[in-house]
Amino acid sequence: MAADLESLCKAGRQLFRQGKHAEAIQAFDQALQADPDQADVHDAIAAAYFVVKQYDKAVEHFTRVTQLKPKDAKAYINLGAVFNRKEEFQKAADILKRAISRDGKAVEGYYNLGIAYRGTKQPAMAINSYKEAIKLNPRMLDAMQNLGNTYLEMNNPKAAIEQYKKALEINPDFERAKRGLARAEEAINQVKETVNPFGRLVDQHAIKQANVDVRLKKLTPEERSRDRQAIRRLAVETQAVSQQLLEHLRDHLQGDLTQLDRGVQFSLREIHKSIFDSNERFLTAFEKFQDLRTQLQRLAKELRSHEAALKEAN
Repeated sequence: MAADLESLCKAGRQLFRQGKHAEAIQAFDQALQADPDQADVHDAIAAAYFVVKQYDKAVEHFTRVTQLKPKDAKAYINLGAVFNRKEEFQKAADILKRAISRDGKAVEGYYNLGIAYRGTKQPAMAINSYKEAIKLNPRMLDAMQNLGNTYLEMNNPKAAIEQYKKALEINPDFERAKRGLARAEEAINQVKETVNPFGRLVDQHAIKQANVDVRLKKLTPEERSRDRQAIRRLAVETQAVSQQLLEHLRDHLQGDLTQLDRGVQFSLREIHKSIFDSNERFLTAFEKFQDLRTQLQRLAKELRSHEAALKEAN
């Protein structure tokens, strides 16, 4: 990186830390005029645009980062987060799935995917995503808070209270969790008030929901329709990736694997001749195979998770 470019980037980052976001954007923009293919600079200017709520510009630059660093999960997570902020939740979900296919342990990917699913009115899938984020980071307060909110929206205040309390055990001053806990406890108290002084249940189902039954509410026809559509999309995507995987095996790896097998049968010298002379080509093809396999595993896992979430909701 040229000296002028380095100084512009350094100045931009310093201005960003000082909260001078407009000036930071100017510095990063000048840096990109000097070299438009610097992924880190696109990432920095996108973050500045995000802070000043110029989301379309943030999308533009985060998209460029994904083009320059197509294997970087973080770039897709950032892009998905912007689409969430724009309330374009389906776009966010699609982008965030790409992030998770690149890094199955991307905590922020699962967290933002939970937001996207909640925005597309798929609460069961949102719950599953938040749980995955918490599994990867047991101290992720925002995920616990959002999970509690989702449970509360599904008329399960008891499960919501459990999440809010977990968050407050980690940070007793977490105000959003305090407010959520108050709302959940109020929801239970309102149900208890429906019991008359002689113990007769006015609303038996509601009482059970508050005190005993922690299952999620039944899905509405609209929610069920959206879930069916989501499953169909997943099935089509799974089929497409499976086909790509089989075609890639046939077109790019089968010949080299056959040569490897022949080399194993005859001699180490034959192995060297058949495989290592074309090592770069083979490794490139095998890397593509691994990427497709990872996508397929992610899709299969999501289908299983969706099925489990639907069972829990019913």
